[in-house]
Amino acid sequence: MRFLKAALLTLGLTALGHAQMAETLKSEFHKEEELGARAVNAGEVSAVKGLMNDPAVHIIALQILKEDMDETLVPSLLAWVQAGHSLWFYDARLAPLFGFEPVMMTRKQFTNKDEKGTLGGRSVAGVGTVGLAMGGSVINTGVGQVTCFLPTVEEDKYGAVNITADTQPLLRFTYNSPAVAALRREGRGLIVFKPLLWPDSLSGDRFQSNLLEFSAGFQVPGPAGAGKVGKPPGANAEFIKGNPSAGTPTAANVTAPPPIDPSHERVVASPKNPDNKDEMDVIGQGVLLGQIVTEKLNFETGTSSLKLTRLEVESIELSTAGQLDTVHWRDGHTSKGLLLDKKLEIDVNGESHTVEKKQVRKIRWGKETL
Repeated sequence: MRFLKAALLTLGLTALGHAQMAETLKSEFHKEEELGARAVNAGEVSAVKGLMNDPAVHIIALQILKEDMDETLVPSLLAWVQAGHSLWFYDARLAPLFGFEPVMMTRKQFTNKDEKGTLGGRSVAGVGTVGLAMGGSVINTGVGQVTCFLPTVEEDKYGAVNITADTQPLLRFTYNSPAVAALRREGRGLIVFKPLLWPDSLSGDRFQSNLLEFSAGFQVPGPAGAGKVGKPPGANAEFIKGNPSAGTPTAANVTAPPPIDPSHERVVASPKNPDNKDEMDVIGQGVLLGQIVTEKLNFETGTSSLKLTRLEVESIELSTAGQLDTVHWRDGHTSKGLLLDKKLEIDVNGESHTVEKKQVRKIRWGKETL
């Protein structure tokens, strides 16, 4: 309780931004403008689509309450995360949307003190408490205790998440209590449940800076700032198939495309029927007819990482409004997800055209005669 009372004497909660720390250690972290972190406040949820389309944005922080959330954005957000980005959220009632199992705590279950905080530009009532760094994540490097603000999400209820499935704890009250900060890896990206923090007390500065650094795709400075540690998310990170908590939407069964026959690993260089050309519908240029040069396209769904070839795929419809892309397979089924290739190439009468993905509405391959 002494730690809590001392910690709560400091002023100023933070949700984003570097905290105060020793200059020698602070210099090991990237500048705030290099991290690509963007907060979404109450009333700004409509901006999420634009943020997902902005290549400079690496972290989206949903500083909103459950009642502000547009749940139709969840599939797009998950695909965006799987492509190598990071998503933060603060209201535990949103946890099931992102593969976590929420738990609502009463004040009798943990040490706390009445406080007010600002979440998403709105003043909210809640409590101050202290979380202990637990779990093996590199985000807890150099972190001991962190002073946290938990908003009141229901009458006398404060949100946390249980450590189930692939949820990894960051901050807990005891070794087996629910977590007030936790993470999950999804695809090449990261999803984080976290509280607001008091950065100037205990290890809040180190925790917040570590979390920003790692979420933006950078390794974390090691103990005492020596070396760099961790395997952060990013476009080139290992694709990790998530194991969300049971009963959450992301844990629902998803029909995956059939296994690819090893004999189909070859890529046919050109259609065997030369009169049946490929098509690329390009904004401002119309439909280009020719030969798609890009042999294998990289596609992420909610459950797998795929290589698309003309042998299995008939067409791809590409979203230009932040929604999911759609693959139409030759066997008749479809898959939703995100095409990761930023540029596509088509040969038209011997002349190569390289087109940005964001300019393409649809790709259709000519039929194969096998």
